[in-house]
Amino acid sequence: MALDAADPRPAYQQIADDLRRFIASDEAEIGDKLPSLAELQTKYNRAVMTLQKALDLLRNEGLVLSRQGEGTIIVRKPESRAETEVPSPHEIRQLFDRVNEALDDLSRRVAAVEAEVFRSTSDGPPAAEDDR
Repeated sequence: MALDAADPRPAYQQIADDLRRFIASDEAEIGDKLPSLAELQTKYNRAVMTLQKALDLLRNEGLVLSRQGEGTIIVRKPESRAETEVPSPHEIRQLFDRVNEALDDLSRRVAAVEAEVFRSTSDGPPAAEDDR
């Protein structure tokens, strides 16, 4: 994966996100090893310190465990994607528009019910109450 130069986040965060996506995918299972630092260095073309910082993030999240001589092992899958991914501004706008449409529809319905209720009460009292 080539890192996105337009992404304002540091390289280690981009790498951690890519590894997190891999861990969450069906390609990886709990107990699997992540690629070695040498393999990650080839893949991302970054210094070992940058890669270690990315792995530190994953360790701090409890997703992986590293042991000297054993490598880095997946111990937990990340939480659901809904909790880890932030919607794009376009997706947020679409959701906002759907909520507004639903509110407009509800407002029309409430207005129709109120009109019906208040029209029936302004027509006069029911016949049974006229006898009083």
